[in-house]
Formats: sequence, structure tokens, C-alpha cells
Amino acid sequence: MREFLKESYRELNRYAAVGIDRVSYETYGKNLDDNRANLVERLKSKRYRAQDIRRVRIPKPEGGRRPVGILVLEDKIVQRGVAKILSAIYEQDVLDVSYGFRENRSGHDALRALELIIMKAGTNYLLDVDSKGYCDNIDNIWLREMLEERIADRSMLRLIGKWLRVGVVEEGKRTRNEGGVPQGGVISPLLANIYRHYVLDVWITKKVAREIEGRVSLIRYGDDFVIGCTDQGDAEKVWEMVPVRLKNFGLELSREKSRLIQFGRKAYQRNKERGRKTSTFDFLGFTHYLTRSRRAGVRLGRKMIGKRMRRKLIELNDKLRKLRKALAFRELYQYGCRMLKGYDNDYGGAGNYAPLNKFAYAIERMWFKWLNRRSQRKSFNWGGFREVLKCHPLPQPRILKTYRWISSTNQ
Repeated sequence: MREFLKESYRELNRYAAVGIDRVSYETYGKNLDDNRANLVERLKSKRYRAQDIRRVRIPKPEGGRRPVGILVLEDKIVQRGVAKILSAIYEQDVLDVSYGFRENRSGHDALRALELIIMKAGTNYLLDVDSKGYCDNIDNIWLREMLEERIADRSMLRLIGKWLRVGVVEEGKRTRNEGGVPQGGVISPLLANIYRHYVLDVWITKKVAREIEGRVSLIRYGDDFVIGCTDQGDAEKVWEMVPVRLKNFGLELSREKSRLIQFGRKAYQRNKERGRKTSTFDFLGFTHYLTRSRRAGVRLGRKMIGKRMRRKLIELNDKLRKLRKALAFRELYQYGCRMLKGYDNDYGGAGNYAPLNKFAYAIERMWFKWLNRRSQRKSFNWGGFREVLKCHPLPQPRILKTYRWISSTNQ
């Protein structure tokens, strides 16, 4: 167990914020062997106690503030170890419709599956669903029953129970968590994924699919999901069933953010004949739309959601402001290149070149701004900056996923 916990420690983010005990990654690591031995002894003797979570609130792009829990390092280590065990158990059960928080699966895989059900599986109606406060409203009694379906180890169940009931400290006030999964916990995304598996995935694929005449398809990434139907009657039936199903497990559908729309080849052709625009929907950071292909057919297009780009630019601007004097020029340059390449990896899909180009242009101007503020004296004019770019060019936007990527799937 000691080596297992040591591996879990090394997998954590060394720069993450500290919990209520103020013990950092480096501080804990200075006496790692002793700390690890003490932790193992407390786990074996059942004297391990989960510590309170420090809660902070961060701004949301659409307004308001999102609560985030910060665990103490020792709880992160144990949760990381348990999460690996649970992942190995549930990977045998989780259905192919789920793409989030699983090894060898990514958001790009979910996007490709979405393109398949729309362009290849005959989807004509789409349920774009959003649930209110998903993690906060998970019913812990139901969650425990779900876990007991596959986990016989009572010690592990007790550990999970402690993390679900742990106290939360915010602005000096402590409250006890009575429901939901604490946001910010290492194991929380996995527990939320298991809950969705039973509430939605199994229900849609095993039960709903048998009760309708046409075909129903589900694509889910974490708590984000869309449901595709081939027939209008089926889509309307599922649209009425989903809120009832969620309510039975303590969840609530957001009527303001959820829609049933016509979306598919037939919908596009029908709207084109009538001079109407086909609806769009947002999923995994992209706005998805239908448009004409070069061969006069129909294809699925996607472009990055505008508010996502603005949020990313604000984050990068703040980061460059803080790092402009802390890092040498070469390190700052390498950081900027990594950010641009990472952005292309996430959003470099066909149809998204214009937003990528806008993003690269904004980063270039941001780069010019903060290089000039590394000292009190202005370093460059635009002519001098262009000379710097010749020696240290910023990566240009690239489309990494073309429209041909769908043909490479084996599904």
C-alpha cells in the first residue's frame, strides 16, 4: 500500500492550492516516507479521518461565482488511490456512450461520435439537455446503493461515505455536507460519472431504446449530454420522460437551457426549401451547425463558443501579466507557444479556422503588450516586435481534425 500511495502522491498537481491545514505538496514531500507510513497505519487501523474542505468561489464566464472545494493534500492522495481502483472496476461496466473521465477517451472522441449519429445514424431530432446543479444534487443514498452493486469492500465504502459527509469551511463558517458530491474532490468526477451511468446511460440504452419505434442515441461527456432520435414521436416521448427520470434521482432538468430541436440532414433540407435557418446547439465548447458541403451535400460544422474564447484570453492575459517579470524571455516565449499549441489541440477542428485565427491574433497583441512592460522603459515598437517574431515566431493556427476524420473511425 505504501508504494501505491506514493504513486498517487506523485500524480497530484504539485502547484495546486493548499487545503485548510496549509500543507503544500513540497512540504508533505520533504518527509514523504514518514508521512506515508503514518497514513497507511491510520488507514489500516481505521483511524483515518477526512478533513474539512476549504471552499472558494471563482467567477463564472456567464456571471455569478462557482463554488470550488479545496482538499487537504492527504485526502487528495487517498482519493486518488481509491479513484484508480474504482476506475478499473467500472471500466468493465461503463457503456460506450460515455466519454468523460475515462482512460483512452477524450472530448474529440465524443465529438466524432456526435458527428456519426447525426451524419450516419439518421438522427433528425436532438435533445440538448442541461441539468441544474448536477454535482450538488446527487442523492447520496442512491449513490451508495449504486456503489454497493459492484463494491463489496466495506472499508472502501466507509471511506467514500466520509468524503461525502465531510464539512465545508467558507469565509470562516463551517457547514456539514448533507448531499451531493463536493466539487473539487479528486474522486468527485468519477463518482458523478458512476451516478450518471445508472441514471442515464443504462436507462437510455437498455430501457428507452426498447420502448420507442425508431433509433435513439446518447453521447455523454461527464454531466454534458445530447440525445438523438430518428423519429419526431420518439423525440417528443423521450423529451417528456427525461425530466421524470432525473427527478426520481434528485436531479432537475433546466428548462431554460434545454431544448428539443430538429437537427439532421432532413431538417436541413426541409428548412432550406422553406428559406429557414436550422437550429444550432452547444456541446463540449463548440457551437454545432449544419451547412452545405463542397459536393452540394450536408455536413456538420462547428466553431468555438465565443464566450469560451473570451474567458481563455482573459486567463492568458492575467497569466502573462504575472509571469512577465518572473520568467526569462525564453521561458515566457515557450509558455506562450505551449498555450497556442494546446488551444489548437483542443479546438483545431474543421470549420473553426476563423476563431483560431482571431485567437492567435489576440495572443500576438497580448504578447507585444506584456513584453513592453517587462521594464519601465518601452522595449519595442511594432517594427522591432516584428523582428523579434522572425527569430521567435509564435505558432500559427492549425486545423488538426479535418472533415475526413470521421471516415477513420471503426464505429
